[in-house]
Amino acid sequence: MRIGLLSSLTLAITAFLSSQAQASFDDFCNPNWRVLNGSLDLCNNLPFLSPGNDNRVNLRLLLADKGTLRLTPKALDSQDLEEGYGPVPFGVYRLHPTELEHTGEVPATAATLTALLEKLGVTQASDQIEIAGDAFLSGEGSRCRSNSYESARDFLQQLVDSDLTPAERVALAYRRMQLLEVCNEDGTQDDIDLSGDIQSPLGRDFATYLQAAADFYSGQFNEASSGFAALKDSAQAWLKETALYMAARTALNAAQQNAFDEYDVLTREHMDKSHLLLAETGFDAYLSRYPQGLYAASAKGLMRRVHWLGGETGKLGEDFAWQLTQSQESQRNVSLDDLVEEVDIKLLSITGDMPQVPLLLAVNDLMRMRPYQQVTLARETLEQQKTAFAKQPALYDYLLAAFALYVEKNPDNALKGLPTDVPENPDYLAFSQQTLRGLALEAKHDWDGAQALWLQLLPLAKQPLQREQLELALAMNYERSQQLAMVFALNSPIKSSQVRYILLRKVADAALLQQQIAQASDPTERATAQFVLLYKDLLYKQYANFAQDFKQLPAPPIDDKLGVSLGYLFGEGRSLTLFQWRGDKAESGYTCPSIAETATALKTDAKSPSGLNCLGEFILRNGLDGMPLDQRPNADTLGGTPSGFKGELFSRLDGYQSVIANTKAAPNDRAYALYRAINCFAPSGNNSCGGADVAPTVRKDWFRLLKTTFADTQWGKSLQYYW
Repeated sequence: MRIGLLSSLTLAITAFLSSQAQASFDDFCNPNWRVLNGSLDLCNNLPFLSPGNDNRVNLRLLLADKGTLRLTPKALDSQDLEEGYGPVPFGVYRLHPTELEHTGEVPATAATLTALLEKLGVTQASDQIEIAGDAFLSGEGSRCRSNSYESARDFLQQLVDSDLTPAERVALAYRRMQLLEVCNEDGTQDDIDLSGDIQSPLGRDFATYLQAAADFYSGQFNEASSGFAALKDSAQAWLKETALYMAARTALNAAQQNAFDEYDVLTREHMDKSHLLLAETGFDAYLSRYPQGLYAASAKGLMRRVHWLGGETGKLGEDFAWQLTQSQESQRNVSLDDLVEEVDIKLLSITGDMPQVPLLLAVNDLMRMRPYQQVTLARETLEQQKTAFAKQPALYDYLLAAFALYVEKNPDNALKGLPTDVPENPDYLAFSQQTLRGLALEAKHDWDGAQALWLQLLPLAKQPLQREQLELALAMNYERSQQLAMVFALNSPIKSSQVRYILLRKVADAALLQQQIAQASDPTERATAQFVLLYKDLLYKQYANFAQDFKQLPAPPIDDKLGVSLGYLFGEGRSLTLFQWRGDKAESGYTCPSIAETATALKTDAKSPSGLNCLGEFILRNGLDGMPLDQRPNADTLGGTPSGFKGELFSRLDGYQSVIANTKAAPNDRAYALYRAINCFAPSGNNSCGGADVAPTVRKDWFRLLKTTFADTQWGKSLQYYW
């Protein structure tokens, strides 16, 4: 399930999604080979700003231009290749980093705690403790996440550095280790009684902190709040700072404890607004007193949550904009990758009150250009945003041009707002401008103008995935301007193997396929051209051509591991050994010669009953019904123009019907044709043999004919039903 590869942050708040604007949960991805696409498709994104891209992709393109988050697509893996992908288009999952790519503080481990405990004179196997925070996914929104090795390490380090007595240190350290296992979502209180062990004022402050922390993790927020408040004037700097931060966290957890329903969907009417206000003022107070404090990054991150819970989209937009573009890694509580996921879910799905932040407003505008949006974008609304884009006029002009092309279907207006000068090494915005310009030219059927632009851009495109998109665009241009041979010219700039394979499979005529058999440097491309040529010779009834082309097959035995790209998703597909099929007696008792001999018979007599039946056997026994080579792409996608092979595609059902109607055919041939034609609809009543459907009454007549006129044949005797 490729498009379900969501970050842990997304998993924690997936239920927040309420429309198809941001997410889809189909079982798997498959490529949609086109550049102009105004409808959302998570599986098919391109490296230019497009309404058809996932929001996260458009946001990443803009962040890449700012130098904030480089676009680093993962290499294609085996599943990508099985699904038919090349570098572009790409599923949004290809931009998700691996866990190893996340940066940040080196995490504490059981060994870290053991070393600190030894300094305190405590012998305890810390790796045997069940950490409460480990029960949750990274990034999941639970207060228990912070009851971890890291927080225990910080507390123990303070004990090591303190002036406490050894006995007090041991007692406090032992209790902190016990606290690692505490997180009672049911609100059960966890009491800490250290009165007999702790006598010093500093020790009592540490004990007060531990009790407040236990109350916090147990859901006793009033008690926790009182405990942390008692430490606001502590002489111990770490306790004083940490307590101020934890007081705000406590208020935040109290505010939201009833705000989510049984499906974890936010219900703001159940929010405790007084505690939410306390949380906001608490985090403000902490950041004011400790702008570079130990918890400054966390406090800023939790302030985002405060603003989200409170529905303050303006403040939330400012939070996201600052953390996405201005903050350093140490100033963020999550990675930039997770932040992109969060902004998509918590803000970009809002189609009404969007904050006037250019970065986010642009992505939201593109989203609202998609058809069938709950709230679509009007030109008047877009024009009112001009002030918001005052410092980014090029981005604003691009949005106006995109609106003209995608929404108004007016390529002339789109071209008026796009620059004609092509920059060296274009960033993603400049690349988007030129891509949109080329698409507008093609919308006007100015194929030559667009072609010149794609060729001009090719040597200039240096950013990841730009060249691959241009190759796709240029290939589609050649295809639609009846210059398909240019894709396969010796000096062609189109190197993308999947693009070339698709055009060979779907559009190429016999002459082009023969050319690539002779000159292609890629063995898979040569074998693909040869397979397609032979297959289409047969299926388009070019039997004389098949006889000639068959002679070019390698001498037997053919290497069945020679790659052939036929468009199969998953599975092993087919190889050139298919054309060595020897016929022989089928399971049902009908004997056929080799496919080469069958083609020779059909070359002599295109209506040969045994020839038609045996061509049907070739298709049936090799599982070729409905194979990818028979399927036509949508007209607006790569390979969507008419095939270079003319005429009607052969289907088994058509062949059988021809034999059935031939009263001069041998009884065995007609009986077998009846038997197979009836079985085309077994067992569901749906046609599995290709060609036009046949009414049940006709199938009934076939069955009656088989059971009467041909009752003495083995097929008349064996068939019990019709469907």
